[in-house]
Amino acid sequence: METKESDRYLCPLCGRKMLTVAETPYEIPKFGKILLINITCQHCRFHKSDVLALEYRGPTKCQFKVKSPKDLYAKVVRSSTGRIYIPEIGVEIFPGPAAQGFITNIEGVLARVKEIVEQLLRDSETEEERQAALKALDWLEKAMSGIIQFTLILEDPYGVSAIIPEE
Repeated sequence: METKESDRYLCPLCGRKMLTVAETPYEIPKFGKILLINITCQHCRFHKSDVLALEYRGPTKCQFKVKSPKDLYAKVVRSSTGRIYIPEIGVEIFPGPAAQGFITNIEGVLARVKEIVEQLLRDSETEEERQAALKALDWLEKAMSGIIQFTLILEDPYGVSAIIPEE
């Protein structure tokens, strides 16, 4: 969708009328119709994205066991109301007012977690924190290479999130 100058709104961060909103309807096989929403300020680069279901599905809980490298390509549709949990490492991505909705794959979820752990490593203040971050990064590298098996759990009280296997 092309954005026109008249389609700009006030940015909640910098207060300038440089905020654009793009809404794109999209249909995902085995999931249904969704609306992708991207909000971006052209001045300060504030960004918010979300995924909204256009069909109500009720609460959902999806579990996907990653057993091989090809399983890393299973699609993950997560709305801002979805919670992601990887029990083998204790990772939780919680929903909330600042949560971002996204469409990626399992490898992309791991990449997001890796970025956060790398930041935690840079910010670590004790040797214990540093070692925990290094251990988590080692685990993530192995998981992203398909060397170890793990489970990705996705819960959404509104049923807007899903894990869709590659096949």
